[in-house]
Amino acid sequence: MIQKTKNNQGFTILELMISMTLFALIITSVILAVENLSIARIKTLNRVALLEELYFFSEQLFTWIKDWGTLDYEEYWNRKAVGNAISSWHYTFPTGVGNYGKNGNLGSVTFGTGIYLCRSNSGSNMGTGWCLQSSNNWWSSYLPGIQADFSGAYQRYGEYFTQFTDYNGNANIDLWDQDADASGSIVGDDDDRIIADIIPVLTGSVQELYLINKSTRTRVYFRWNIEQDLNNPTIICNYNMPTNSGCIGNIQVLKLKGLDLWLSHSGNISSSTLYDGITDTWVCAEDGQCNGPTVLSTRNIATGSWSEWINMFPSSINVKNISFQIYPVKDPWLSWAAPDCLASNPTCISPFIHPYIRMNLEMWFSWWKRRILLNEDPTISISTSITLSDFE
Repeated sequence: MIQKTKNNQGFTILELMISMTLFALIITSVILAVENLSIARIKTLNRVALLEELYFFSEQLFTWIKDWGTLDYEEYWNRKAVGNAISSWHYTFPTGVGNYGKNGNLGSVTFGTGIYLCRSNSGSNMGTGWCLQSSNNWWSSYLPGIQADFSGAYQRYGEYFTQFTDYNGNANIDLWDQDADASGSIVGDDDDRIIADIIPVLTGSVQELYLINKSTRTRVYFRWNIEQDLNNPTIICNYNMPTNSGCIGNIQVLKLKGLDLWLSHSGNISSSTLYDGITDTWVCAEDGQCNGPTVLSTRNIATGSWSEWINMFPSSINVKNISFQIYPVKDPWLSWAAPDCLASNPTCISPFIHPYIRMNLEMWFSWWKRRILLNEDPTISISTSITLSDFE
């Protein structure tokens, strides 16, 4: 007789506990992985959003540069004359933006209506300093026979154009009137020599950009300004190292509108040059804050002083670094007789090229915004060339 044995084997409590523990560990790992993926996704989205914010403001700057005309060689010449001293990483001395000339007093109604004309004493030889040096103004347009040094002097709008002509090319003492026609004018005389060449308005990299649109009579200037970060007063800004966390950088803009009000900028003086179609007076645009004398009852003359510049970006943005390089460094329409420097010097920029700008930009956020972001600290660095629309 066959006897059947009953199988009573099964899971022991220990095996069941091990199984449940392994299952719990697996489930926990899956949940943690999903949570980490979710956190990583949120961080990525936040970082992308922050980068998009930085790129938005950088694109805004690029768009403004593209839309506001071409290089304003007139203001670059003004800057060269007044001086290139730097403070807070922009130029220290205002230029008067072409509203003030010889004996002008910045901010006052004494504008100085004179133009500095090039008058050599050696016959069409303007030397290396051109009209800014007294050696090239032996017969001054104001005091014949007396040297005049124009370095550091305010330059009228239209001054740059006059630098391409030697108004005493025969080096004679013509006492203002070579043609002896009693006009009292040295311009348009027989001894005028069109040199059509001039020293560069600037060389190297600068932190200010000057643009002009002659068709709309507008000028727009950009500069990099460095200040103490007021939200981080424990660290003093080191202006020699503007990326220090105690500093905050911004792009400032100055927008000007051109008027035809003669050199007195009054609009109420009877003169042949009043309302002659030539732009001679620059006031702040409607949304500006110029603090010079009032003209036409409602508009204020621009001086280029510190208070007239307006921050372009909000306080949450910190421009760590920016530089502009302009090409060419001479007005290509006026320097048509300049030698093509590329043929003799490969490092030189030929004047016979379309104006463009080389810009290097680095941006991140201000101290209080970075504090809120905790571990998020995005930075963008952009190097680009911007071809300007036209010569006008």
